[in-house]
Amino acid sequence: MRSMTTDGPPENVVQDQVRSLLENEKIKLWEPPYTTENKDAAPELKVLAEKYALQLCIDIRNVESILEGLRCNALQGLSAKKTFEDTGLATIRINYTSNGKRKEKTKLTTKLNISAADLRAEIAKLTEMNEGHLKLIMNSKVLKMDRSLAEQNVRNNSLIMVMQITVTEEEAKEQEMVFQEELKEQDERKAKISRTRKGAEILSQYGEYSNVPYLEIADQKGRPIPIPAVEKKALLLAMTLHEKGRAIMKKRDYASALLCLLDADEEFRKCGSELLNTVDNHAVLQLEIVWCFLQLEQLDCLRDAEERLKRAQTRLNNCYGENLERLYNLKGSTANEQVLYLRLMLLQGVVLFHKGKLQEARNHLNEAEVLLAKLSVDDKKVVQLMSLGFTAQEARLGLRACDDDINLAASHIYQRREEKAEIRGKERAERKRRKQEAINSLIAMGYSEKAATKAFRSANNNLEHAMEILQYSSEHVYAEDEAGPSYSVQISDEMINQVAFLGFDHSAAEIALRRFNGDIERAVQALISHGGYLPSSLLNSPPSSSSSPEDMEVEDPSEEKQKEREIVEEVLADIPEHEEDYLDVTLEEEREVVIKYKTWLQSSQQSTS
Repeated sequence: MRSMTTDGPPENVVQDQVRSLLENEKIKLWEPPYTTENKDAAPELKVLAEKYALQLCIDIRNVESILEGLRCNALQGLSAKKTFEDTGLATIRINYTSNGKRKEKTKLTTKLNISAADLRAEIAKLTEMNEGHLKLIMNSKVLKMDRSLAEQNVRNNSLIMVMQITVTEEEAKEQEMVFQEELKEQDERKAKISRTRKGAEILSQYGEYSNVPYLEIADQKGRPIPIPAVEKKALLLAMTLHEKGRAIMKKRDYASALLCLLDADEEFRKCGSELLNTVDNHAVLQLEIVWCFLQLEQLDCLRDAEERLKRAQTRLNNCYGENLERLYNLKGSTANEQVLYLRLMLLQGVVLFHKGKLQEARNHLNEAEVLLAKLSVDDKKVVQLMSLGFTAQEARLGLRACDDDINLAASHIYQRREEKAEIRGKERAERKRRKQEAINSLIAMGYSEKAATKAFRSANNNLEHAMEILQYSSEHVYAEDEAGPSYSVQISDEMINQVAFLGFDHSAAEIALRRFNGDIERAVQALISHGGYLPSSLLNSPPSSSSSPEDMEVEDPSEEKQKEREIVEEVLADIPEHEEDYLDVTLEEEREVVIKYKTWLQSSQQSTS
């Protein structure tokens, strides 16, 4: 055998393969027959190295080195655990850069009740660095010198990164700037995800009380699927977070995208399995989470990826049929959805590679390569279709659905546009019908059509809330007498418009203003706190000029409303108009992954020749 070529997988990938093989065979390197009573490496370790070197097509010396490293780490971990249990002394792993610019690793034992400043002093002695120029970082956070290690979640076997800000003053400032930028990026990422979640929650709450087309879940034809009310909020929240995550993925910011996608996964799990088997959303989400793992080179997460890929395959089969027969009967074409199977097959090949199952990985990657060629479209034809007035997305999807035939693709796009318009028309008619049914039910209770219509609109199209409004206000604001009764406080159109300008319905604004004797600020605060309408409990209580509603602890209403609008607009900006946006993949990234892993496989094969 000879050593691997420079095109072979990096050391961390090889180590991951070896670790996977050990886990699969449940081998404990720290026990006999691989470790002697004196804790030395036994001859059986070399036998194991020969076996894995042959299986992975890697130089035996590389495998032997990796196995010995894993064995020693395991022994040190066990020793550290026993020391901590017996004495309370925790082992802290230290990573730092020496004055010679080499990356170094060391360890020390300490009590966890000491301060971070005390730990810094110990590290300075151990590494011979200047104590005053050291910063200790754990999990991307700088440890506070005046607080204990335990207070800052430092535990036995924790890893501390040491940043040295010595050398020249200019270099120190540069190091500090880089570090602060990294922290700032992480904080901004967390803030963006938090903001996205808030916007998604606002949208999901809105979706509970009305039918919002862009938040509807649909089949492969774009026809909306009825959703049980109990699952609707979780589903809308999951879908919104999913769309935001996909939008971030398109910018190749996989770290931020992953946070959104994992949040979406949590919300999807709150929905019934029957619903998740009906649509492909959850399957697509699993594929995209694993794709982020791959792009971020989170090899530990790739082990968990196997379960996610199994889940994706099961969901896709339930939704489309084992051989895509259900999908074909519905759409007459399966090409666009096959991009999902391409990514599934490709990711399965990647996971198999990291598990050391090279032949199975090779088979999956070869199949993925064949499907990749089949699904690729001619860029020149895309440009031709765009010259006819179609979007690039429509052109790609049309060509893929029609085997790259430009004439058939044009007809297909026209047909899809007509089908979409017809579906949207039926949706509008259905919403109108449901609205009229609700209004008719109010009319049947004795209210006028005008009163019922206004109340239903001011209650955000929620029948129960409309009934509450009418119960209080039927003999006042919604009386059948067009002239209406007189009040001691005159509510002008200007006052109503002022409240309505913030996004509330005119009727709801008028009710709130009358409830609070024309006090605009209190009326707005009450409407914000109660989702745009006043509940019967508040309507039936007598107005008071001195007291405020129990929910007045909010910011300036106009500022708060504006913030909510901005957050929602940010989220809505990433919700695609085209229902097949998730299938519009250029396949460039997939091609890159196929080439990289096939090169590694070829390199491994050559290393044994």
